[in-house]
Amino acid sequence: MITVAGDGSGDYNCDGKDDHVQINQALEYAANNPGTTVHLKGPFTYMIGDSLRIGSKTILEGDSGVTIKLASGLPVWGGRDSSIAEKKAMLMIRGNSATDVTIRNLTVDGSQSDYYSSVRLGTSCYNMATIVNCNGLTVKDVTFQNGCNDAMLISNSSNILIDTVTVNKCGHDGVYAYHVKGITVKNSKFINRTNSSVRFDSVTDGVMKNNECTTSGGGYAGLELQGTLNNIEASGNYFHDLPAPAVVHLNTKETNVNIHDNRIENCG
Repeated sequence: MITVAGDGSGDYNCDGKDDHVQINQALEYAANNPGTTVHLKGPFTYMIGDSLRIGSKTILEGDSGVTIKLASGLPVWGGRDSSIAEKKAMLMIRGNSATDVTIRNLTVDGSQSDYYSSVRLGTSCYNMATIVNCNGLTVKDVTFQNGCNDAMLISNSSNILIDTVTVNKCGHDGVYAYHVKGITVKNSKFINRTNSSVRFDSVTDGVMKNNECTTSGGGYAGLELQGTLNNIEASGNYFHDLPAPAVVHLNTKETNVNIHDNRIENCG
C-alpha cells in the first residue's frame, strides 16, 4: 500500500490544488508494481484538473471523508463529437487493456452546480468515469454526484461488478454499459435527472438487481435496454417516481431477457 495525503503524512502529498499530479504519480507506481493499493487519506477533498489514470491490478481507495472533486476553470472535456474512447473523465481506464481494477470507498464530485452550471447536461462533457478495454473491474461503496455527464461509461469491457454505489444527479446515465460482456449492477441507488439509471446497450450476461431507481426531477427510465442483448436479468429492483417507464426497450434484439419481481410505483 502507498498513501496519498493532504496533511503531509503520505508517500505522495497534495495541497488541494492540481492534486491529480501526485495521485497520478502514485497510480503510475501502482501500475508498475501490480497488486498495489493507492490509499487516499482523509478527510480531505482532492481537487483534480486532469484525469486520474488507473492501470492493471490496482486498487484505488479512500478513507472516510475522501472526495475527488473536479477543479474549476478547465477547458471542455469531451463533447458530442468525441468517440467513447475519447470521452475524457475524472477516473479513466483506456488505451491498452487493463485487468483486475478496484475503485472503492470514495466520493466523486463532478462540480456541475459549483463550476459548470452553464454546461448542457448529457452532451458528453466532463464524464466522471470512462472505462474502456478493461477485463475485471469492481466499483464498490462509491458515490458519484453533481456531474455533467455519465457517472460510469463502460465500453468494450468484461467482468464488471458495481456494488453499493450511489449516483446522485449525474448529467446522463448512471451506468452506461456499451458492448460489455458480464456486468452486474446491484445494491445501488440512482437519482436521475437527465437520462437513465442503468443503460445496457449491446450487452451479454448483464444483471441488474436489488437497486433503487428514482429521480430528483427529470431524467428517464430505471433500466434502458438497447441493441443486441443476450442473457439479461433485472430483478428485485425498486423503480419509483420516474417520468418514464421503469424499463424501456429501444430498438432491441433480445435473447433470454428476464425482467421479474421488481417493484414499480408511479412511473410514466
